[in-house]
Amino acid sequence: MSDRFTLSRRSLLGLTAGLGLGAAVSPSLAFGSPASLPSSSPYPKGARPRVLNVLTEDSLSTAERTLATTLQGLMARRGGESLYLNLPTLGYQHWLDGLVSQYGVRVRAEDLWKTVGRSGVHGYVLFRTGTPSVNVATTLAGVTGAVAIEESLEALAIQHGLRKVLDVRDKDDRWVFETCWPRLRHDVAVEQRADFPERLRDYVTMAGTLAFFDGNSDFRAEVVNALDDDGTVIGWGDASNGEDAFIGVNSSTGVKALPADHARNLSVLSGIREDHLTQRGRAFDPALRPAASTAQPTTGGQSGGGGGRALEPEPDPNAHYVSFLITDGDNIQWALGDFPTDPRWFGSPRRGEVDLGWGISPSLIDLAPSAMRWFYEQSEKDRWVVGPSGGGYMYPSRYPAAALEKHTASLAKAMGRADLSVAQIIDFNAFENTALWSSYLKRREIDGLIYLEYSRYDGLKGKVVWSEGKPVISARTMLWDGLDGADEASVTAELNAATRNPHSTAGYSIVVWHAWSKSVDSVLSVVNGLAPHVKVIPPDTLVRMVGRYAKP
Repeated sequence: MSDRFTLSRRSLLGLTAGLGLGAAVSPSLAFGSPASLPSSSPYPKGARPRVLNVLTEDSLSTAERTLATTLQGLMARRGGESLYLNLPTLGYQHWLDGLVSQYGVRVRAEDLWKTVGRSGVHGYVLFRTGTPSVNVATTLAGVTGAVAIEESLEALAIQHGLRKVLDVRDKDDRWVFETCWPRLRHDVAVEQRADFPERLRDYVTMAGTLAFFDGNSDFRAEVVNALDDDGTVIGWGDASNGEDAFIGVNSSTGVKALPADHARNLSVLSGIREDHLTQRGRAFDPALRPAASTAQPTTGGQSGGGGGRALEPEPDPNAHYVSFLITDGDNIQWALGDFPTDPRWFGSPRRGEVDLGWGISPSLIDLAPSAMRWFYEQSEKDRWVVGPSGGGYMYPSRYPAAALEKHTASLAKAMGRADLSVAQIIDFNAFENTALWSSYLKRREIDGLIYLEYSRYDGLKGKVVWSEGKPVISARTMLWDGLDGADEASVTAELNAATRNPHSTAGYSIVVWHAWSKSVDSVLSVVNGLAPHVKVIPPDTLVRMVGRYAKP
C-alpha cells in the first residue's frame, strides 16, 4: 500500500543503524530470526514445542508477565523448550492438556528466572510501566533477541546475567515505527493497549512484528496503510465510538482485523501443525431424512469444506427449516478464553440438546490448530461456520478489489483445510451487490454466505440473493436482549408462522443469537416452543438446502 519504505524487510535484517545497539548484540540473530511464513499459512508460526515450563499467570507480577511473554516469544522461535502461561479457569487448561495428550508435549512447573537463565537470552530492553514504551520494548524484543524488562526488575535482570541493550523508557510507538519499520513484518501488526502486560506480547516477539496503540489517530491510519494488501491487525482498537471507527479504516486500506487483544500463548499454540481438520458434528438430524431419500452427496469438488458431510435431508413439503447461529465467531481471544468453559456458550451443560451453529475464525487452523481440533472433537451436534467477514473482521464493500481477491483466495484455502463451507458477512447496505459476493462464491470451497446488516443484523428479514449460482442468505430474525422483536417469545412466534415451503427461500430461516446478551438456554427456550413443522438443522446444511432446492 504505502511506498514510505522501499527496502524489503528481509534485505534489512541484521542492520543496527538508528537503534543505538551495542556492537556485541546482533539483532534478530541474537536469539533466532523472527518466524518465517510456512507455505500453507498466511500467518507466522512458532516452532513446535517439546517441553513447556508452565507458569500460572496470577503467580507473576505485572512486570514479570511482560518478561515471561517476551521470553516465550523468543523461545518459540526455535522450538524445543518454551513457556506456557496458564489460566486454569479458562480454555488455556484445555489447550495445555491437548498439547500433552495429542501432541506429546512434556510439561513441568518451573521458576521464571531459572528459565531465563537456561534460555540463552543475554540482553534486555528497558521500559517503564504506564507509558507506550512497553509496546516499544515488546517490538524491539523481536528485533534484538532481548527480553523486555520493566525498570522495577532491572536489578534482578542484571543479577541474572542480562545486560542492557536499549533503554526505551522515553520512546513511543511512532518512534519505533519510524525507526524500525523496514525490519518488521508488513503482513501482520499487533494493536495492543500498553496497560495489557502479557496479552499477545509473545506473538509480537515471536513473529517480529510491530506492537502499537494510538486510538483512532492519524498515526494509526498511517500504520495500517503501511501494511500489505490483505494484511492483518491482530488485537483490537479503540471502540469507544463504535468498532466501525477503526474497522472501517482497516477495510478502506485493505486490511482485516483478528480480535485477540486478550489472547495468550499464540507463539506456542501456533507451533503445532495441522494440514487439515475435519468437523465431527452431524450435518443434520438423521430423523429428517426418509429412508428412501434420493438426495445426493455434496462431494467431488461440487462444494466446499465438507470432510464430515452427509446427505442433505429430502425436504418435507410441509416444513419450515431453521438454523440458530451465534454472533462474534471471529473473536480469537474469546475462543481461546472463556468460550469453551462458560455455561452461556460452548461450556453449556445443555449443549447437544439441539443442532447448533457456531462461528469460528479459520485463522485458528494456523494460530491455534490444537484448539480448533478440540472444538471439533467436542462437537456431536454442533456445526461450525466462518465468523465475519471471512479471514478476519472487515467490511467487504470497502475493501479494495485487489485486496479482496487476495483475501478470498486465502480464505478459501483455509476453509478447505478447516472443513468449513459457509462464511458470515457483516457489512453496510451491501447485500444486493452480487458482484461483490462473486469474489467469495466463485471459490469452490465456499457454498454460500450468511449476511448480517451492520444494524440491525436481521434488517433484511431473510431475503436471499444469488451470485455464482450460490445463495447469500440474510438473517430472518435474531435473539438480542433489549431489541424489539428479538426476545424469545417473539422469535418463537415468528418461526411458527413462517412459510412452509422448502422450494422457496421463504421456507428457511437463520436466527442469529447475540453472544453477549443471550445463551444456549435462550436458544433452547425458543426451540422448546417451536411447532412440530419447524425443523432445526445446522447452518451449513441450511445453506446447501437453499442452494439446491430453492434456487430461482
